[in-house]
Amino acid sequence: ALDDQGAQAVIDKFLGSQKLDGASASPDRHVIADLDGDGRPDIVLIWAVLGPTSGYYKMSVFLDQGRNYRTLTTNLSGDVQKLTVNGRTIVIDVLNLGPNDPRCCPSVKAQQRFQWTGQKLVAVK
Repeated sequence: ALDDQGAQAVIDKFLGSQKLDGASASPDRHVIADLDGDGRPDIVLIWAVLGPTSGYYKMSVFLDQGRNYRTLTTNLSGDVQKLTVNGRTIVIDVLNLGPNDPRCCPSVKAQQRFQWTGQKLVAVK
């Protein structure tokens, strides 16, 4: 079974392989869950791309394929506050910029949802 230390090793290897011009990859939070229902633990990772003056979040999903992981990555919007996995659904609570918010301080609560369809990860309303 995959434990937190094993997940961290997968995450560290993945983030170390990212080529980001003038930016760095930093892990934010992760959840170990069986996203595809095959009985093997998968990893959902939220990570930040940090540049000299700004940053943004990405989500990567590592699906256990037995000897390796199938990795899917997508960009996220907003400032990630919480990550929850429920079955095949990933829920990300974020703060987005409101009309009068300074760039530093988003205040509008929102959720981004993704679902594993068996073939791909799709955004769900």
